[in-house]
Amino acid sequence: MDRIIYQYCAVIGVDGMGSFNKQANTPNLDRIFQNGAVTYDALSMDPTISAENWGAMLLGATPVVHGLTNGFVGRFEYTNRELPSVFTRIRRAYPEAYLASVVNWDPINHGIIEHDVGVDFATAENDDFLTPMILERIAGKPKFLFVQFDDVDGAGHGKTYGSDEYLKAVEHADALIGRIFDAYEKAGILDETLFVVTADHGGIRRGHGTYTETEKRVFLGIRGRGLMRSDVGYARTKDIAAIVLYALGIDLPEYDINGFSSQVPEGIFPWKDDEYRIEKTEILIPETGPTPAFRAKNGLAGLFDEKRILFAMFFDDKIVDETGGCTFEEVNRIKYYSNGVRGSCAEFGATGYAVAKNKLNVGGGSFSIAVWLKLDESLVEGAVICSNKDWWWQNRRERGFAVILSNNATNFSVSSGNGNLEVITPIPGETPEGWLHLIAVYDKEKKQIRIYHNFSYIRSFPLEDEFIKDLSTDKFVIGNDSGMQHNDKTWPCIFRADDLLFFDGAFLDDDVKKLAEYYA
Repeated sequence: MDRIIYQYCAVIGVDGMGSFNKQANTPNLDRIFQNGAVTYDALSMDPTISAENWGAMLLGATPVVHGLTNGFVGRFEYTNRELPSVFTRIRRAYPEAYLASVVNWDPINHGIIEHDVGVDFATAENDDFLTPMILERIAGKPKFLFVQFDDVDGAGHGKTYGSDEYLKAVEHADALIGRIFDAYEKAGILDETLFVVTADHGGIRRGHGTYTETEKRVFLGIRGRGLMRSDVGYARTKDIAAIVLYALGIDLPEYDINGFSSQVPEGIFPWKDDEYRIEKTEILIPETGPTPAFRAKNGLAGLFDEKRILFAMFFDDKIVDETGGCTFEEVNRIKYYSNGVRGSCAEFGATGYAVAKNKLNVGGGSFSIAVWLKLDESLVEGAVICSNKDWWWQNRRERGFAVILSNNATNFSVSSGNGNLEVITPIPGETPEGWLHLIAVYDKEKKQIRIYHNFSYIRSFPLEDEFIKDLSTDKFVIGNDSGMQHNDKTWPCIFRADDLLFFDGAFLDDDVKKLAEYYA
């Protein structure tokens, strides 16, 4: 069969739908793709987060390559000329074409698509308000139309993915997609249009971001002239870019896993038989010794005696102790965001945490903890930042310590085995960009706990003899208590942290000044 080049292409993305539409009543999707290429097993990119996957679709690259996160796309315009979006690639091929992007989640328009290539942008606060804007633009016969509905994902977060209320939201999205499809027919361009419907990710319980089956499996349906009912082969969300470009007759860039790696999946176009390249999963082996950043003259080891630094976690897209002395095992999925204090930060809690695989000698004598914490009004009950003890309220006397962040205070808790001591320190009213730096000092020699906020001394608390003992235990967890219950089961919560550092010995004012210099 000769290749067909379509005059128009439409991609309708339903945020958070995954492949749950298979469980819902979707008469419009059924009729649209009854003679099209379909799969319910396309794969979301990892992590299963919106910016990472809408970015993959529109840029044709993996999240590791494009580097976009939810926090980033909401703050910055997209300007990477080395990795242009499909809109820019289409504009180069068709200088006079009408291009439109109509989305509920505005960061797509703001931070994934270039602003200087003549794209007609529109957004609205819900999918119902968005739909008339979409229909208006279809009447203008767009060469490429990108649509993102968001209410299904909202129902997942609010009512649980897969619940009856959530499936009703999927069915409502199906009705809106039917209106869009009919508008193409009314405009007289349906036969010349490749019509695509997909999702960025699914969900589990009331969240997403890990890589479980219901989060990573997404629906992909393609309908167009010359296509037959078929099953789409292996496909990933990043392949939307290649599908769009190929359908419009635009040559695809050469495959590059470190650049544009989008491909046309098998089973869509009967005239195309190129082999699809499935990337092998790369296993990153954590470094076994101190990293160059740690050892650098201006690094931590340049300011403090290396032997004094028990471990250092920078959270730059990985869970690695920069000293090389400890290894951590990730439980569920820890997320990373580019907008940390310096480099990336990590998101812990209900979605994921890290457990030390070897015993840390933390708490045997005096010690100091330093960490950047992102303030969050939602942390009413408090999130356990790190701990070597069980933090269940009914068992707070277990020997050890814990660092806790709530919406209005930090809490350094010490338990002797018989009693519990909590040093609760209110958070300053004004903290730059929402980040607070905490230093908690357990000083056995001076028999006190000292707290510093943003490198300024705040308070000290006397230690009774009962609490001056060996606080080391067999477990240490970042992002939860050592019983691995508090943040994800007792009070599900999520928090962000950057640069978690543990020091042997009690910090004095000069040490605090050195650390302040490090972040200057």
